[in-house]
Amino acid sequence: MYSDEELLYEVRGPKNITELTAFELKEKLKTCDTIVFSFGALENHGKHLPLGCDTFQGNVLVRRVAQYLEKKGMEAVPGFAFPLGVQTNQFERTENFGNGYISQMTLIRMTEEICVSLSKSGFKRFIFCVSHAENLASMNVAAKDLYEEHGLTAMVVNWIPPMNDEWPKFLKNPEHQGHGGEDETSCTMVAVPKLVNLDDLPSWYPPESDTSYKMDGLGYYGGAMAVYAPTGTAQCPGYVGDPADATIEAGEKCFDLYADWISDVVIKYLGKKG
Repeated sequence: MYSDEELLYEVRGPKNITELTAFELKEKLKTCDTIVFSFGALENHGKHLPLGCDTFQGNVLVRRVAQYLEKKGMEAVPGFAFPLGVQTNQFERTENFGNGYISQMTLIRMTEEICVSLSKSGFKRFIFCVSHAENLASMNVAAKDLYEEHGLTAMVVNWIPPMNDEWPKFLKNPEHQGHGGEDETSCTMVAVPKLVNLDDLPSWYPPESDTSYKMDGLGYYGGAMAVYAPTGTAQCPGYVGDPADATIEAGEKCFDLYADWISDVVIKYLGKKG
């Protein structure tokens, strides 16, 4: 009965841990003790992107990071994107219909328990890649707990701040695009192109502020401040920026930049062993 159903998306790249057999994983763990995770969400991204786009992007990212690490002489198993995250920050957007979220404590505990259980198979080092920015606080707490309570190394990599210098070099719009904008839409097109609809997407940016302070504009992206409550009344359509200008080519460029930066800092702080 499924032969006539539309193929919604394909998965490419090295196998992640959910796709490996136990035998294949055991063979990998003979020379590798590192796994890469990302942290996604079920979240409204406007009418052009699927609710799971953070998770779809995260699953591409963990494979790409593992590939870049291998090129640079370090082995790592691609993990998976945690499919649920914490609630959307309210300062940037007001459209939350369809959001399915868990509490900070649930995400922290789930992350820690999964990592501890995998450590019994041989994993000792865990790379946490952001894919839904609101998860960062929980990711950092879990990483700290894993070392202090279990002696496991967990490194949190927030690639978003350094990319603010890179996006203007190749995106069509020099402004940072924000949630569901040109960059994120481009990445989702790489992951699940058939689930993206670029029709009728006018530009939308929040009102400009009369005051500006160094690094304060990054908001929850890991800058000098974070806001977790509404600060304005602008009615966001579920995205910020110019998603209609997204391309698969820009998405591939984004993923390569993210994975290159992540792999560099992982090797710098953890070394190539494992």
